[in-house]
Amino acid sequence: MRALKLAVGCCTVIVALLLAGCGSEYWYDDGNYYDNYDGGGSPQKTVRIYLNVADQDGDALGNATIWVDGTQQEDKTRNEYRALGNNFPAGWRGWLYNWDGGPFWYDTRDYSGAVTIEIMVSKSGFRSQRTVLRFTRSDPDEVYVRQTFVMERASATAEVADAPQPPEMISAQQLTH
Repeated sequence: MRALKLAVGCCTVIVALLLAGCGSEYWYDDGNYYDNYDGGGSPQKTVRIYLNVADQDGDALGNATIWVDGTQQEDKTRNEYRALGNNFPAGWRGWLYNWDGGPFWYDTRDYSGAVTIEIMVSKSGFRSQRTVLRFTRSDPDEVYVRQTFVMERASATAEVADAPQPPEMISAQQLTH
């Protein structure tokens, strides 16, 4: 009887392991195991975005629409700024923003090894602006982005301009917890 219980227990464990798999999140549909990738890092990226959307005078421009990777975000920009807190690196603390979004999740395997994300800001009466982020597997797994957009009054034509400066990014490891 004891041997039968031991055999049933072992079979149960084996079946559970076969059904659950090896526990790695790096197996992919192409049959490759990505844990031993030479470039290091996980293929999965988590992105949090902070935007300073201002008018020509530097005042917070509220009610602007934000698009992340082609998807309109539900929240619009606020009419007043908030400041990044003490958990950010010294150079980022106190930086003013009026829109924050995320986390957004991307898998570099779904984009041939590199993810390109476009962030666009639009508001009626203003010229739309955009910036582009690019991530590869070797980038940090958790990324924070800040970007300033100084919106200009629109002319008669609808056009999109690039943001005046590239976005700044830090990894989650640079945050103090």
